[in-house]
Amino acid sequence: MTSQDGVAIGSSRSFLEPDEFHAAIRGGNGILSLLGNGTYAANLTTIQVGRLTLQRGRENLSRISSSAMPPNRVGVLGWIGDSAPPVVRGRQMRQGEWLCLGLGMQSQHRTSGPVDFVALTLDADDLARAATEISGTSLVITAGAVLHVPTQVHAWLSAVIEAATLAVTATPEIFKSPISADALEHALLRPMVMCLMSGQATQESNRHRRRVDIARQFLAEVETSVDCALSIPALARVLGVSQRGLRDLCEEQLGISPVRFVLLRRLHLTRRALLRSDHHTSSVTEIALDYGLWNLGRFAVTYKSVFGESPSATLRRPPGRAGGSDLI
Repeated sequence: MTSQDGVAIGSSRSFLEPDEFHAAIRGGNGILSLLGNGTYAANLTTIQVGRLTLQRGRENLSRISSSAMPPNRVGVLGWIGDSAPPVVRGRQMRQGEWLCLGLGMQSQHRTSGPVDFVALTLDADDLARAATEISGTSLVITAGAVLHVPTQVHAWLSAVIEAATLAVTATPEIFKSPISADALEHALLRPMVMCLMSGQATQESNRHRRRVDIARQFLAEVETSVDCALSIPALARVLGVSQRGLRDLCEEQLGISPVRFVLLRRLHLTRRALLRSDHHTSSVTEIALDYGLWNLGRFAVTYKSVFGESPSATLRRPPGRAGGSDLI
């Protein structure tokens, strides 16, 4: 998808692999482990119009992920379908709530099943100008704040998002004119700004923000140690917490123990490597060992229970390809 002045640019894509889906999301940083068993499927609709980017994503399996906002962008994240909202930054989100996305903000997300999310983002300076244009007052986003939005404002924003994503997939040609694109931008910006200005904000406490930061550090340490033995006691010392404190924090932020997360992450990275490798020149054993999975018998059983197929079957099949195309 590329941006063009005066028109809306949109795409709707389907995915069979979580890495491809996560990489297509603005702010996705690739830290993702599936929790649910089954065949993965996801769809992502992206609309770039004027100053604003709208992304609506749907996926069918529960998962853990980490995402980071670019250093110059802000926005809101919400859930507008019938599926249960996720736990974000250790807090169970609820229908009708919106999460403020601040500059460079990193968050841990975990879902309990299928999820339908929407994110609206733009440059911080553009949001400030849009707020002044719409309301005559300035606006500053507090990263991590949860907005309890008036029912009518939430319904307004949700309805505009629903109409925009439907129009992009069903009748994309209507947004090729500058007039239509400008109307779409303002139709999205107005309820977004009102959502930010009228919502009652629940701020994160300093203690909770610190726990979110420790979880981020934990994920970073896991990423740098995927090919070697990882001692949970040693990791807890590096993070400045007790072993029990690390376990409690991971349960709060990620929904599973640190040991389980490390295993899932290594299994996920192994699967990605298997999908990208040639079965004529690579072996399951060497790839598993590369990611610290040394008990090969247990590895094969656990891998099949998580992904629904054996490691050798993954290695033999071609990687899943993202479908869909640019629409406008």
